[in-house]
Amino acid sequence: MGKIKQGILGGFSGKVGPVIGTSWKGKAVMRAQALSYNDRNSLAQQQQRKKFTLVTKFVASVLGFVNEGFRKRAVGMTAPNAAVAANIENAISGEWPDFEIDYSKAVVANGPVDLPYSPSATADGTTLSLTWADNSGMGNALADDKVMVLAYNEAKGQAVYNTAVAERADRNATLTLPSAWTGDNVNVWIAMSRQQDNESSRSSHLATLPL
Repeated sequence: MGKIKQGILGGFSGKVGPVIGTSWKGKAVMRAQALSYNDRNSLAQQQQRKKFTLVTKFVASVLGFVNEGFRKRAVGMTAPNAAVAANIENAISGEWPDFEIDYSKAVVANGPVDLPYSPSATADGTTLSLTWADNSGMGNALADDKVMVLAYNEAKGQAVYNTAVAERADRNATLTLPSAWTGDNVNVWIAMSRQQDNESSRSSHLATLPL
């Protein structure tokens, strides 16, 4: 089992899924699991390193969001480490050497809270608008669950997010994006957060929108 230490994403020692935590010159580092101890530059090793690099870069760009969205899923590790492990496993597409992240499968929050019904996102200039149906009282949905929204600009490697942009009962919310993003595409996710027990929902990728 991995042991948590301090580090750029919350260092740990030991093995967690396909990720290994260790230290080098007194600093906590993470690396992909070695598949071949005889040939550390094997094709399999190169593939794992490429996947690891892609996912850690993405998670670092949305760090504040995954800290909220994975806070209860981080058993024996930090929230960012849990997000890295989940996305290496599920969100990589393409063939070597042209791996890329499939953002429609990327997970930026994970938990048991129910999502709202029929969420959608549109963009008008740099104003991102979200709507959803209020399903309060159905399943485990509560009217005061907080709506989390994340917009990620892959071209710039930047994110804008709000982890409490509205409540479930509000049915809509807006998020203002940087004017410098005009002409770029943004990937948009929604998730829910419940402050009473620090829980969240699994995120849902809503759209890739041109600005």
